[in-house]
Amino acid sequence: MRPSARELIEGVVVALERDVAPQVADRWAASALRSAVQLLNHLAVRVESEAALLIEDNADARAVLARVAARLGSSADSAALRTVIDAALRSAEPPPHDTVRLDAANEVLQGVIDRVLRERPALAEPDVIHDELRAYLRRRLEREHPLCFPVFTGAPF
Repeated sequence: MRPSARELIEGVVVALERDVAPQVADRWAASALRSAVQLLNHLAVRVESEAALLIEDNADARAVLARVAARLGSSADSAALRTVIDAALRSAEPPPHDTVRLDAANEVLQGVIDRVLRERPALAEPDVIHDELRAYLRRRLEREHPLCFPVFTGAPF
């Protein structure tokens, strides 16, 4: 479909920078405009890759949680955590075009990962689980890096 979502957003950015910014005399308004332009630039990048990133991150998070579940001991803490992990892993992955549901699924997975991180010291093999989660979080940051750089490398306001 033409123009694409990214092209529409980039067109708005051009209009704001070319036609609106030179007319804004107030410092605070100019700062708000520059912030809006940065966020629109971020959105232009994100709109094209968000679904693919969520699909990849959800698959990675599920794989990590499955490996963590396999390393849980038999304590009561481990059993409760295993139940939460199993529920997250049993949930169906949303269709690839549904970014709202993909994001909701990702939030659930991130919540479980956060819980594993908080409860890790009481679990069997806490260092192995910690290393597994750190490696996942590094991969997540690498996946999200193109969404922020170079978009947010300029002046913040």
